[in-house]
Amino acid sequence: MLFITTRNKFDTYTVHRANQSDRGPDGGLYLPFHLPVLEKEAIHALAEQTFGQRLANILNSFFGTQLTGWDVELAAGKNPINLVSIGRRILMAETWHNHNLDFAQLEGRLAARLYGYTEATGKATSWVGISIRIATLFGIYGDLLAKGILAPDMTFDVAVAAGDFASPMAVWYARQMGLPVGSIICGDEDSAAWDLIHRGQVRTDGGLPENLERLVSGALGVEENVRFCQVCQDKKLYTLQGEALEALQKGMYAAVTSRERLMALIPSVYRTSGYVMGPKTAMAYGALQDYQARTGAKHLALVLSDSSPLRDSKLVTEAMGITQRELEKRLGE
Repeated sequence: MLFITTRNKFDTYTVHRANQSDRGPDGGLYLPFHLPVLEKEAIHALAEQTFGQRLANILNSFFGTQLTGWDVELAAGKNPINLVSIGRRILMAETWHNHNLDFAQLEGRLAARLYGYTEATGKATSWVGISIRIATLFGIYGDLLAKGILAPDMTFDVAVAAGDFASPMAVWYARQMGLPVGSIICGDEDSAAWDLIHRGQVRTDGGLPENLERLVSGALGVEENVRFCQVCQDKKLYTLQGEALEALQKGMYAAVTSRERLMALIPSVYRTSGYVMGPKTAMAYGALQDYQARTGAKHLALVLSDSSPLRDSKLVTEAMGITQRELEKRLGE
């Protein structure tokens, strides 16, 4: 597969080149020249595959590798994802069941098999990391089909913590590839994504999530993204309106979750469902609550939980008014 960047759709690069750095010579972020699109039959067939096979097939389509399900299981384990139901038609997809209690371990071990580490930092490059998240989503969806939680072609929503916007874009690309995702719901403590998606304008003088550039390029085209990047370079106000804004907003929702709300949300969810959330998971869940209250959406909603509450235990114990030992006990229940 050949790669282009978010700022130039004509110059192409090899997989090896794209795996060595985040950005191309033009400063744009790497992405495939053509995203592979799965036929409905191939998506339905995910239910018959193992989790490892699903991930291997998606990653092979991006990188031309020959990973097997066994390769993925050696790197990530046989069952690295845990699905937990909380409330009506809301599922937590925990991707952190490993030694480090964080999705980053699964990502790092798979990236190593894809030659995705940069020599300078030892960190998976931007596209490698996003591709692993895309593959993980297809893996989770296969479980939803196999368990009868979703019927084939049934739409579901996905809520994520926005962070550097890699997670929302992984869901966005997966939807482009044929995954029946309805809305992508982004929770964050920063208002940049909310400003752009809901108001059609965002200040660029304070810095923006790196992968927001992917959304502008993917939804509005390379030419508009070049304008966006120039506005960012000039540290001016970026604005959209009319059809361009509608195209950017399609299937996207963002919400800002304050620390005060997190402190209230974490114990509230535990009281009502017995589920302990870390702060980033609570951001995603809080955004989902806002989205459902505003739209009345009744689709099954998947909340991606990338790290264990133990990774941010100080905030969780403070919010719940318990000790570290009590937190560990509750997580072990």
